[in-house]
Amino acid sequence: MQKETSTKEKPTLVAKSALLFGSGTLTSRILGLIRDALIAQILPKDVRDAWIAAFRLPNFFRRLLGEGGLSVSFIPIFVETREKGDSEAQKRLVSGVFSLLMSVVSFIWLLCFLFMEVIVQYWLGGEGFTSVPGKIEMTISMGRVMVGFLFFITLFAYFMALLNGVKKFGMTGFAPVLLNISIICGLYYFQDSESIYQVSAWSVVIGGALQAIFLFPALVKNKIVPLLSFKYCFDPSVRRVLKKFMPTVFGVGVLQILTMVNTYFASQLESGAVSNMYYADRLLELPLSLIAVSIGTALLPTLSEHWGKGDKSLFLSCVQKHFQLFYFLAIPAAVGLWVIGDDIIQVLFVRGEFSVKDSETVGSLLQVYSLTLLCVGSLKIFNQSFYASKDTLTPAIISVCGLVVHMLMAPYWIESLGLQGLVLSTALITLFNVVVSVTILNLRVGSLRWLAILPHLVKCITSAGLMGVYLYYIHGLEWKQGRFIIDFPILLIFVFIAVVIYFGVSSIFKVEETSKVLSRFKRS
Repeated sequence: MQKETSTKEKPTLVAKSALLFGSGTLTSRILGLIRDALIAQILPKDVRDAWIAAFRLPNFFRRLLGEGGLSVSFIPIFVETREKGDSEAQKRLVSGVFSLLMSVVSFIWLLCFLFMEVIVQYWLGGEGFTSVPGKIEMTISMGRVMVGFLFFITLFAYFMALLNGVKKFGMTGFAPVLLNISIICGLYYFQDSESIYQVSAWSVVIGGALQAIFLFPALVKNKIVPLLSFKYCFDPSVRRVLKKFMPTVFGVGVLQILTMVNTYFASQLESGAVSNMYYADRLLELPLSLIAVSIGTALLPTLSEHWGKGDKSLFLSCVQKHFQLFYFLAIPAAVGLWVIGDDIIQVLFVRGEFSVKDSETVGSLLQVYSLTLLCVGSLKIFNQSFYASKDTLTPAIISVCGLVVHMLMAPYWIESLGLQGLVLSTALITLFNVVVSVTILNLRVGSLRWLAILPHLVKCITSAGLMGVYLYYIHGLEWKQGRFIIDFPILLIFVFIAVVIYFGVSSIFKVEETSKVLSRFKRS
């Protein structure tokens, strides 16, 4: 009886953790939109391109080594070590991985700093950069500053992995707020300065340091402070992490490699293509981070426990429940981005240096990205099931195959549709990865109950469709005044009404997740 009770508590625990992490992520993403709005307003198109490209480089390594590859290979082994109750083994694992990680990151930072000019010229040597005098040089200058962000943000990512491993999600969700505050302050107070681009670059580094410092007291409280000691680097538990980590570099990191490849392709197009794609990315990341990443982050430790106990039935049940939860939240988000994405862009970004033409371009990209949201989120959940079973090789192989297909296919779509074709190619290979991942998961672990999932999806799509009719009507109205202080609250009211419509219709259809999500918000 006790086992049955604990079994029922697991999905509730994941949902609570996901909501807590998601609340912090939502706050960070809202501030991130304010940050991006300031960048669009203050920085000219070519400076925006340079800033965004320079910011992508440390972010690539951060997500490859920290939030992505390391967390999915480290957390399952960390959880396993803690459950054994051996504090000395935990110390060796935590400090050994930390020492090795910081050594690698410091080496990468040094290489990037010394060879930034070579990196930028090879990576961004297209017409969108080389045809504008001084743009390459500006990118190199900002890149050398921002690469320092890599050290602090990797430190933060490791601290986050440790806290997530002990199921402390609150502070890790809210810490990224500090990065956005730092950049916002730098942009706002130095917007009239001739060295604004340098100030904005240093704001990134300062924000990264603040994030790491913010989490440190929680490490002390939970007694998981890592030590810098190279004698632990050769511990067997550290080697186990490395064994899982190496293929994960390709698996989890392919999405980041894909971003770098897409930036390369975009640099070959007209000036402004890099920043326009970035803004579409950012609007996609708001629902993606709030829904898929929050669920996936909270799901990994729980799935790891189920797998460690050999309970495949509960493992699959947990995957299915949170797959359904994801689609319950993601389908209306995708419909909203498709229908009123252009309105959102105009309200948030069209002012100063960001033109109506830029808005139209980003809007066309966002419609394709709304479909990508469903694929990327699904892939995140299915990949977590592989990582929880300590299988990092399968997602790696699938992702690399998808990346190769994209690199071969993207030039055709770019030639046909321009920047929108690049985004379409990305969506197609993500769908390919999802189909292959689901197929392999079904063969190895067992099949999800698709006959139970299908009616759930039909109800969610119908509810979102009725919501979409309302949003389409709103889209056709002349309600925007061209003033953010007026338009933004009106937009929020429209979105709130859309959410009420969706939850109301889904409640009529008796979608199980409706009452669960509403009750969770009432308790928080």
